[in-house]
Amino acid sequence: MAKPAFIYAFDNLGPERFTELCGLLLASRYKGFLLGGVGADGGIDSELDEKLGEWRSESTLPLLNEVIQPGQLVVFQFKHKATARVGESRARRQLLSLYRCQRSKKCELHRNLILQKHPNVYVLLTNIEVNSEFRTTFIEQCKAENNKIQHYQIIGLDELETWTTMEVEVRHLYFPTIFGPPRFHLQVQLDPGIMGDPVEKDRTIDVFIVSVLNVGLVPSYVRSVLFKAIVDGKIMSFQTLDFNNRIMSMLNPKPSTAVEPGRKLTYYYPLDVLREMKKPAKEVFLVEVIVSDEIGNEYRAPISGYLQSTIFG
Repeated sequence: MAKPAFIYAFDNLGPERFTELCGLLLASRYKGFLLGGVGADGGIDSELDEKLGEWRSESTLPLLNEVIQPGQLVVFQFKHKATARVGESRARRQLLSLYRCQRSKKCELHRNLILQKHPNVYVLLTNIEVNSEFRTTFIEQCKAENNKIQHYQIIGLDELETWTTMEVEVRHLYFPTIFGPPRFHLQVQLDPGIMGDPVEKDRTIDVFIVSVLNVGLVPSYVRSVLFKAIVDGKIMSFQTLDFNNRIMSMLNPKPSTAVEPGRKLTYYYPLDVLREMKKPAKEVFLVEVIVSDEIGNEYRAPISGYLQSTIFG
């Protein structure tokens, strides 16, 4: 959905509530995610977190711009900073210092909490704003400290805002006084299916179904349906709803079709159309479907490993 005019008050949550929120957001996105794992280090320190998130994917799935293979272990750590008090620049410096070993203190990547797990991927979640320069610096510094971990990622304020906005129930638990019931709100569901060919009546078409349900209070209009994918390691988006294509035009609602509260629109994509994305590329992993409404809100649904294999075989 569109960004609010302010940012969520992640600062006010404190480290413990922030970790709980991140755990719920991750659990909603990644099947099998667990929050726990007390390390052998023990002790109480404002910079040392005893809670660790773990996720071992059962199939090939994307995580941000990385492709996670079946069986790989992903660990998540959570770092909360009072950015309003110390400022973003200082918060970034403090965060980086935790990932640089010193004579008197080992860094986060060499704590028993991490070493005992032998993870393939390490992901840091933080309420700090993460720009491309800081992301690159963080990843390069982590690789220099511990090159046994294959991949590093950092999820910052922008991603957390988007995830929180998408999860209405979770959002109301942690920010109950900010929003009332949303006037404009759509839910997106993805399914495989088979339907009759509208042109050649004696054959069927394997399709990818995008259902858009209006759970808001007023009529809404779907402006676009995009597929987000990792193509050869780069994030890209595709508009695949081609109304110049006769079959696609016959199957799908016309642009600016209203969806009333409690009703839904259904979009059908022949799998042959989606498979075209893979022809010019070496690797294509579909990440999610993004539905935009007429006022710029975005609603997202992740593409599961099962749907991925259904599309590409």
